Amino acid sequence: MSSAAVDPVATGARSTRVVSMDQFRGYAVAGMFVVNFLGGLSVTHQVLKHNNTHFSWADSIMPGFLFACGFSYRLSVIKKVAKAGRRATWIGMLRRSLGLVLLSLVLYGLGGSFKTWADVDSAAVHKFIAELIKADLWEVLAIIGVTQLLLLPVIECSPRVRLAIAIGLSIAHIALSGWFNYWFVYGQPNGFDEWMGTTGRRAWDGGCFGLISWSVVMLAGSLVYDLMSTQSIRRAVGVLLVSGTVLMGLGYAASCLTTLYDVRETNAVPVVSDKDERFAASPVVPPWANLEGRSWGSLLAEAPFMEPPGTEQRKLNYWMMDKRVVTQSFIWFSIGMTCVVYAMFVLACDLGSLRVGLFTLFGQNALIAYVIHHPVAEMVLQVVPKDSPLWWATAGLLIYFLITWLLVSAFAKAFTPARPAKS
Repeated sequence: MSSAAVDPVATGARSTRVVSMDQFRGYAVAGMFVVNFLGGLSVTHQVLKHNNTHFSWADSIMPGFLFACGFSYRLSVIKKVAKAGRRATWIGMLRRSLGLVLLSLVLYGLGGSFKTWADVDSAAVHKFIAELIKADLWEVLAIIGVTQLLLLPVIECSPRVRLAIAIGLSIAHIALSGWFNYWFVYGQPNGFDEWMGTTGRRAWDGGCFGLISWSVVMLAGSLVYDLMSTQSIRRAVGVLLVSGTVLMGLGYAASCLTTLYDVRETNAVPVVSDKDERFAASPVVPPWANLEGRSWGSLLAEAPFMEPPGTEQRKLNYWMMDKRVVTQSFIWFSIGMTCVVYAMFVLACDLGSLRVGLFTLFGQNALIAYVIHHPVAEMVLQVVPKDSPLWWATAGLLIYFLITWLLVSAFAKAFTPARPAKS
């Protein structure tokens, strides 16, 4: 499929602003703010917290945001290539993506530090850079920036090519995790950590190899852009609901492999002596011997949003819906859920006339909102201790949202070009 075939500007099929995506992006940004504020408070229910063993609502927000970025990225590149040419577009995207990485470092820091000049030697610098690459760099904005660069050569490709690449990336992540990446992310002994000099250091959101999985999410968003720009709204909703349901089913089916890591008296799951005993010895290749004597019902994993058994009953493994490693069961289920949720936004906003002011503001000013929310959250959390009761945590959340909303509104107006007065 050529670029022009899916460009709503060229076809006149749809305006360049897709209302449902603006609203969905605003929902994702607002959800991110809720999770970031409440995640560290003891009163917060587990469904609003990130975890590494099962899927929670909190875990759905970052994939939703990356999905929206993939949608907008495809739209933006197509428009700019048609207007300015590929070379100028690529240079602009390179600058923008590196700018996001720099902004992420400004907001969240470099991770490590040097206390004195005497500490700055070759070994310390090597360790500092290695840990930055492995873990400290990968906040949301940096992930978006680098993932965009990785996908730039293929973002204009046909849907079939991008789908094939997404499937290949999923397979690659599974293979890489079986080789070393699962242990690498969790800071357990492995050859790659020894080579990098980062032994014992954990990563989050997949670390440097998590970009493989996040690329799958962004590619999914780019495919949904094609769907929305070439199909009628009703047909697009149908495809979103069907494909989303299938992907959720695939993600859940993959997560059922976790039941093979149940510790049983007749066939306990082995562990590795040099690693934390919470982990299975083979976290990616399941112990198929644990199929013996099992009923079908016992092979079904807990439903998403439900906590699984502890590590005394089930060893940690790759097939859990794990956001830290960004496992493929997590990726497939989260993409599927995102498609279904986005279909609801399409129905409500594109077929209907729903407009939520907060979502509009955050959706159309996502970067400004993201930059502002971090210092506001830190300020408000200074008077909302971790052990705050529910009423005070809720009050703090509302105050935090109010301040963020006021600031984003002010900045959005300041940076919006004034319209010329009518004569």
